[in-house]
Amino acid sequence: MLRGEEMLDIRKAYRERVSISELARRTGHDRKTIRKVVTDEAFRRVPGEAQGARRGSKLDAHKDYLLERMEAGVFNAARLLREIRERGYQGGITILRDFMRPYRPPLAGKATCRFETPPGQQAQLDLGMFKYLDANNTVSTVYCFAMTLCYSRMLYVEFIPRSDQLNILRGLRNALEFFGGVPVEALSDNCSSLVLSRDEDGVNWQPGYLRFCEHYGFTPRACRPYRSRTKGKIERPIRYIRDSFWPVNFTDIDDLNRQALAWRDAVANVRVHGTTHEVPLKRWQEENLQPLPGGRFLLEEIEPRRVSLDCFISWYSNRYSVPWNLVGHTVLVRENEKGVLTVEHAGQVVATHEVMRGRYRTVVDRRHYRGIPMGSARFRQTVYAHQLAPDVEVRPLDVYERLVMGR
Repeated sequence: MLRGEEMLDIRKAYRERVSISELARRTGHDRKTIRKVVTDEAFRRVPGEAQGARRGSKLDAHKDYLLERMEAGVFNAARLLREIRERGYQGGITILRDFMRPYRPPLAGKATCRFETPPGQQAQLDLGMFKYLDANNTVSTVYCFAMTLCYSRMLYVEFIPRSDQLNILRGLRNALEFFGGVPVEALSDNCSSLVLSRDEDGVNWQPGYLRFCEHYGFTPRACRPYRSRTKGKIERPIRYIRDSFWPVNFTDIDDLNRQALAWRDAVANVRVHGTTHEVPLKRWQEENLQPLPGGRFLLEEIEPRRVSLDCFISWYSNRYSVPWNLVGHTVLVRENEKGVLTVEHAGQVVATHEVMRGRYRTVVDRRHYRGIPMGSARFRQTVYAHQLAPDVEVRPLDVYERLVMGR
C-alpha cells in the first residue's frame, strides 16, 4: 500500500516528466497503481474519506497549495495555517491536520528523561546548519545560532555566516542583551569553537570563551558527548525553526535576520508553548536573571599561524599576505568583531587586512613583497665540498738510487 509521502514523491516526479513506466521501475509498484496516483482524484483525498458525494470543505481551495508546500518539505501545521490564512482560508487547524496526517513522514522517537530548572538558573544554546541555493544555484550553508531560557522558553535566533568562535560569541552576546540579563549557567555542546578538549577530569574550555563567561558572570556547562538530547530545550527549538520558519527566500544574511527577528517576535515567543502551556513572553517576566555588566565584551579571535613559502597565512579557508621576511615563522593572527584581521610578530603588527567572506579567496598587499631577494626562494647558504689529494707512499731516497744503478 502506498503511504502519503510516497504518493507525494510519485506525483512530484511525474510533474518533472518522469514516465509512468520509469516510476513503476523505481518504486516497484504496478504501472496501473502509478497511473491512478498521478491521475485519479481519489488519491488526492484523505484516506478514509467517503467515496461518494461529500460536502465542500473550506480547505478545498487550498489543497493543491498544501500539497506543493509538503512536497517542498514544509510539514508544520501551524506554519501552513498562517500561510493559507493569508490566502483567504477561514477554517481551523484541526481539519488542516487531518488533511496532512497521511502525508507526514513518520517520526522515530527516543526515550528522554525531562528535567526542569528554576527561573534564571539555566540557558541552553546550540548551532544548526541550514542549506540554501545561492544566486548561482549553488548549495551554500548558513548557521543558525539559537539560545533559550530554560524556565520561560524565551527564544533568541540569529543566523551567522560561519560557525567560528567570533560569530558564536557575537550571537551569545546579542542573546544576553535581548533577554536583558544573564542566567547562572549556560549549557552547550562540545563544539571546537567553545571546547578545547575533554577528558576524565572534565572540560578544557577555549580561553576566549572563558574570558567571555568571566565578563558576563555565568558558568559554562557542556552536555555529555554524543548525547545532545541532554540540552533538549534547545534541540527542539532548532527543529521548530526548521519547521516553522525555514525555508525562506532572502537576499543576504541581513535580510534573513530581519525575517527571523519578525518571526521570533510575532510567532515563536508569543505562542502557547507545548510543554509549559504558557506564552514564553509572559513567563519571561518571572525569570530571575543576573544584571548585565556595565560594558560590552569586545570580541576577537586569536590563533597562531605559520607563514607559508609564498608569504601567506591561512584563516578560515582564505589566504592573507604577510611580509616576505617572515616566511617560515609563526605569527599571531587576530580577528576582531569589526571584521579587521591583524597579524602580529614579536609584539608588533606586521599586516592588516579586511576579513573576506566566502572561501578560497586570496588577499594580497604588494608592499609585503618589496625587497624580496631574487633567486632561490629558500635563501639557503652555499656549502662547499672539498677535493682531497691522493695518498702517496713515502720511501727513503736510497731506494730510488739502487733502482737506477740496477742493484
